[in-house]
Amino acid sequence: MASFAQPRAEAQIALWQDPPDDTVARRADTGADGPIDPIAHQYPDILSCAIGAWQPAAPQTDPFVGEWATGGDFFRLDLVLKGLANPPGTLGHGYPFDPFQHGPNPVFGYIEIDMDANAHTGGELDSPDVRYLGNAARFGGLPADPRYAGHAAVDASAFDGSFTTFPFVERSGEEFHLAFHGWEISQIVRSNEENTVFDPGETWTLTGKLFHRAHGYERFSYACCTGASGSYEPDVQIRFYHAIGVDETTVSLVYPLANVGSALMRGETEVQILDGDASNQSSVLEAMDDLVFSTINAPTAWRNNPRFPIIAPWESANPAGYLDPATWKATVVVATAYTAAQQDAMFVWTDLAPDVKAGDFNGDGLVTSADLTLFDAFLTTCDGLAEVDADGIVNGRVQLLDFGHNYSLFDVNYDGVVDQADRPVLPPPIDFDGDGDVDLKDYRAFQACFDVPDPPASPFGCDSADRDRDGDVDLADFGYFATCFNGPGQAPTCAG
Repeated sequence: MASFAQPRAEAQIALWQDPPDDTVARRADTGADGPIDPIAHQYPDILSCAIGAWQPAAPQTDPFVGEWATGGDFFRLDLVLKGLANPPGTLGHGYPFDPFQHGPNPVFGYIEIDMDANAHTGGELDSPDVRYLGNAARFGGLPADPRYAGHAAVDASAFDGSFTTFPFVERSGEEFHLAFHGWEISQIVRSNEENTVFDPGETWTLTGKLFHRAHGYERFSYACCTGASGSYEPDVQIRFYHAIGVDETTVSLVYPLANVGSALMRGETEVQILDGDASNQSSVLEAMDDLVFSTINAPTAWRNNPRFPIIAPWESANPAGYLDPATWKATVVVATAYTAAQQDAMFVWTDLAPDVKAGDFNGDGLVTSADLTLFDAFLTTCDGLAEVDADGIVNGRVQLLDFGHNYSLFDVNYDGVVDQADRPVLPPPIDFDGDGDVDLKDYRAFQACFDVPDPPASPFGCDSADRDRDGDVDLADFGYFATCFNGPGQAPTCAG
């Protein structure tokens, strides 16, 4: 069985891919020294995430068998992880600390879905520190998606509880998120009911309140009946499937786009009106229709709340216009668990998608001299500065205060100190032949390296061609080359 069903020819799917074997441990406990065991507990490693319209063959009995189909009544999300990834256990919340109850390699974390492609509507007001924008910089770079410019935290000062202060880390644009919370699992159907551990080749279907509308909407919504006031938290099914042949785990969600799909899934002949109640028929359309209703009917107290802008644009929106999953945006951040409960942290972050490039401090997707300038400015300004540097002396290093809870974008190797070991090393100049210009001779050298697994030997080597330092030479690198191309005898027009 393949990780993905084959789509119809006309079906459109949004797909994000992530390199394998790029996991690192990013602990958030004070001191960043809580116990972990990477030998016994494999880190969750993202390979891809796909979202598209879906039509199950039998929605009521098995929504995961069907086909990707434009115009389908449902959407499907597939997150593919390398190796065997287990469903998450419990980490408190009134439950025991038992993260490994379903196997040694649990996956925790969040998939956030932006359905209107607007980073200013939707998000997480109370706990942005456990989401993608709150943790991307722990991996040494900023997201390159221009929607997130000025939104990602660069250190813990971003989590000041203020919606109106820079950076706007609360404003992720999320309308819904899939939460890998073991304490939200209410039922498990196993392919081998005698086995309480998710083993290779098995399929488990989890039921629970694992798919939530953005918490940032709750205080401004009339939705009811499934959780906190204003929340929209339907019971959903999540499938974990491990494919032995490719050694991958696919985590899948199938959920109705409109209430007609919910009626099919529930085996009901009557399609209910959109009532903002996720405890009966529920859907993406109903959840977004409630946002429109809530903003139109918002009382003065809501409108005067400084956080109301997170929902305000929905007042003039048409929710039916956002039901094409191929246009949605998504971010993923996954984590493993500590081997012992921690007082001030739950997760050990291991991977994220879209990925960030270590050393890309301005979020342009490249590491250039502009990033070196930002790094040098930080080190010069903050070295010895009492509010930032724990050692309080000018010594060419910034020892981060409260490391673990706090971090710095510029601490690329995540050791709690910003120093020369974190300063990026730029790739060699794009001027392959070193004659001071970027012309057709350089283009021929670049072309020899382009888009093949094992590029032939270029007259000047291929290291210069891999501008984004991701191990290949592709269109992203060519885009940079094109900005530098300036003809013989002319100085390159690019920086870095």
